Amino acid sequence: MLNTAAYIRRETLVSMVINTVLSYAFFLGVFGRGGDVPVWGMGAYVFDFGPQSFMIGLMATLVPGALAGKARRAGKVAAWAGASRLPKGLVPRAVLVALGSVALGVGGSALVVTLLGVQSLPYTAALTAKLVFGAALALLVTPPGLKAALR
Repeated sequence: MLNTAAYIRRETLVSMVINTVLSYAFFLGVFGRGGDVPVWGMGAYVFDFGPQSFMIGLMATLVPGALAGKARRAGKVAAWAGASRLPKGLVPRAVLVALGSVALGVGGSALVVTLLGVQSLPYTAALTAKLVFGAALALLVTPPGLKAALR
């Protein structure tokens, strides 16, 4: 049987890698391969944090949570002994985390670009920030989702 804390660390790392790669792919799909990235407006940089945050929050909770529940039921990983404030149900938990992620992603990105006073970002800076955000959000949401799934 796997140590619960080690399992959570491993699955969080996997989630971070997957969400960074997906963030890269979607960034290329939305913003192409070069040029300044507009900050404000429909489909622009701040707006794009909405779908990115929602999908990372949803999938970094839903997929690892389903796998963790299966592993726990099969006796491959021990139950998490601590409490969780997240809903017990996998889908409500994932949707709640996804909605909170949108607030964090859009609100945080809007605050940062407002403080910077920019209307566009250099391509490399915009891409780097999106990749870091994708990994950081996965790091933030995956462990509590796994702990709730392993209760």
